[in-house]
Amino acid sequence: MFIRLKINTALMVSAVFVYSNASFAQAPIVDASVGAPQVAVSATPIAVEPVSGGNQGQGELFYQLQILQQEVMELRGTVEEQAYQLKQLKDQSMERYIDLDRRLGQAANAVPTAVNTDSDSGLNGNAGNVAPPVIMVQPEEKTAYDRAYALVTSRRFDDALEAFKQFVIDYPDGKYAPNSFYWMGELYQVITPQDLESARQVFTQLIDQYPGHAKIPDAMYKLGKVYFLKGNRSKSQDLLDQVIADYSTGSNSSAANKARQFINANF
Repeated sequence: MFIRLKINTALMVSAVFVYSNASFAQAPIVDASVGAPQVAVSATPIAVEPVSGGNQGQGELFYQLQILQQEVMELRGTVEEQAYQLKQLKDQSMERYIDLDRRLGQAANAVPTAVNTDSDSGLNGNAGNVAPPVIMVQPEEKTAYDRAYALVTSRRFDDALEAFKQFVIDYPDGKYAPNSFYWMGELYQVITPQDLESARQVFTQLIDQYPGHAKIPDAMYKLGKVYFLKGNRSKSQDLLDQVIADYSTGSNSSAANKARQFINANF
């Protein structure tokens, strides 16, 4: 609306400038043959001198018109730049949605819907030599987790985030608590507005509280990406390098592969 007002103002100034020129372009021819002695009247238009300050006023109008045109060009450039930035944000959001969809597809093929903590190796791929502790799952815990996860699959991301928050409050030591923290970290990145600091906090909490869990490699990779998005490239690369160093072999190698690809594309 502001740009349209500027353009309309420029057109009005231009019209005044044209009308002003037409007003002083030619004086009328006077016919002196009626009621007076005949005298020779020249048909040549008589040049009329502009009123005092007329040229200066026209010059001022023209100068103002030029200023308005320049401002309109600058505003148009600003709008184009903002449109480009908006397109970049939309592309980044779409990439996050695609990544989330891929993970949803992988999780949908798993039994149960949470990651099977009993079959994956732990930190550094050496936990396979030690039997993981058996965690008894209460029926109501499984129901609560499935309900929160169903909100993710139905793309109700804000509701899913609140459901997982409540889950870790109700079942802090439950079997699905680590998975809930992981999903919270993912969801903080796809909600609007994006909350990178909260994503950083929950991924860090997952890594600190459940060091032997199978989601640790993915959580470290995601945490490295979050630090990159927050502008901390050094911390980001340190985490991604650690993922590559610790998980390049074994069942957790996919996280290392993704970390390697991210470094090649961004560092």
